[in-house]
Amino acid sequence: MQTLTIRNLPDEVHDALRREAAQHRRSMEEEGRRALAERYTNKLSPEELKAAITKLNAQFPPLPASAKMDATDAFIAAKRIDLLHEEGLIPITEKLSWDERIDRFEVSLPEVQAFFEKMWPWTPSAVDPFMVKRAEGARDSAD
Repeated sequence: MQTLTIRNLPDEVHDALRREAAQHRRSMEEEGRRALAERYTNKLSPEELKAAITKLNAQFPPLPASAKMDATDAFIAAKRIDLLHEEGLIPITEKLSWDERIDRFEVSLPEVQAFFEKMWPWTPSAVDPFMVKRAEGARDSAD
């Protein structure tokens, strides 16, 4: 292992390092070592990153030109519909219908979200009135 001594470190950098070290329950030396290691080890160049993303995207079929959402939004949309079905708010036939439309990217995430909000009967105040009271109390005490 090599040793490095850093002189004339600006006070604000020293203070920030000290705070970060305390927050992570580490010595300043360990915090500095980790910060330097993170900064200077195994970072992909922009070209390497682009090549990695291109390789990942090639593993998945391309989206249809008429797609109303990307794969990430489709995953979120499917989870919304799953939750409605798991809670007994929509029958299996309706869930399967939504699943087909989501799988074909024929529906947008805002459309699914609007349906979810229409069907989801619970509001934050209905779920846990105590938490709403606590939040209101915290706002009042901040004033």
